[in-house]
Amino acid sequence: MATPEDDEAKKQVQEAVWTWAVRVLVLAVAFGFGFFAGWVLYGAGPTGAVQLRAQVVDLDAQLLDCKNKRVDSDGKVTVLQGRLDECNRSLAKALSPPSPPPANPQ
Repeated sequence: MATPEDDEAKKQVQEAVWTWAVRVLVLAVAFGFGFFAGWVLYGAGPTGAVQLRAQVVDLDAQLLDCKNKRVDSDGKVTVLQGRLDECNRSLAKALSPPSPPPANPQ
């Protein structure tokens, strides 16, 4: 036969197990709700995936436009640098003293 002390110890163990089981369950429910709320807000919130997809398309178009403008600008710089070099050569040639005419050995 079980003694009253054994029954009391058994009840204390059962209460401790139920207490921790309830704490773990409450924690799991809280985390589960947080993940679910985050998932819902990501999918349908004011900054959700639907709005972000439209922004990605717009930003990709802007990025492509900027890259095209950069390529155009680099091409223009190359052409202008070539023209500047040509002008500098012409200027240096025009400013250099004329060379003496070759002597006729006759």
